[in-house]
Amino acid sequence: MLQGEKTIHIMKKAIQILYLGLMLFSAGCVTLYKPNTINSPLLKEKGDLNTSASIGVSGCGLFNLQASYAISNHAGLMVDGMYHNRHNEIDDFSVENLNMFFGEAGAGYFTRFGTEKSGLFQFYGGGGYGITNDKITNSNQPNPEVSAKYFNIFIQPGVALTSDYFDIAFDLRANYVRLFNIHAYLYDQFAWWNTDFNYYSGATLDFMNLEPVVTIKAGGEKLKGIFQLGVIIPTINSRSYFNVNNASLFVAPLIKFSLGVNYSFGRK
Repeated sequence: MLQGEKTIHIMKKAIQILYLGLMLFSAGCVTLYKPNTINSPLLKEKGDLNTSASIGVSGCGLFNLQASYAISNHAGLMVDGMYHNRHNEIDDFSVENLNMFFGEAGAGYFTRFGTEKSGLFQFYGGGGYGITNDKITNSNQPNPEVSAKYFNIFIQPGVALTSDYFDIAFDLRANYVRLFNIHAYLYDQFAWWNTDFNYYSGATLDFMNLEPVVTIKAGGEKLKGIFQLGVIIPTINSRSYFNVNNASLFVAPLIKFSLGVNYSFGRK
């Protein structure tokens, strides 16, 4: 084998080993929390109703629904829902199932600015509640399980440039999260699953993240595609965030990326 071929062979082996390690790490980590995609309402006047559905590709929950409604020319309401799941089949015929449900609501202020009123300032705040469950099932042994409830409180200022066919917004969410009623059944008896943190029943974990995101909506006057890109910056009690979302230690899951569709009602 030539020197160049040996080098390529070694590189392929290294990539395969790295990939296998990532897969084993992912399968051996409990996930109890995922952020949702951020709702950037982009309301302009009383009666506006913006709705969207998106898929979280990285850093956030899988299925996201959002709605925002302007109750006046400067006040708006927003509601969001998220469902996240993961299904892993492991070599010993065990199956991991993660399920997460979350909903939140908020209210805020918006105002248009600029000579053509194409600029938009918005500031929202609110909170939500979620439940999460990560469980291993195997017909030949007891089934370990970790579950928890959680709530969040957030504030979210943002600015945007808007038009009938294209919107781009920058929002910064400060998001406080507390997990409580953590239940860990047989978790400590499975060392391959218990990799980073010894959960115990009754534990409480809290942390705060900063989540700056750019949201782009483009398409028709009513129906648009929506794209969101941002990052998750764990700040206060960052270790707690990594404990409940171990995959984020690989950095890539700290990047939020989602795609979806947006439909606007009530626009004059």
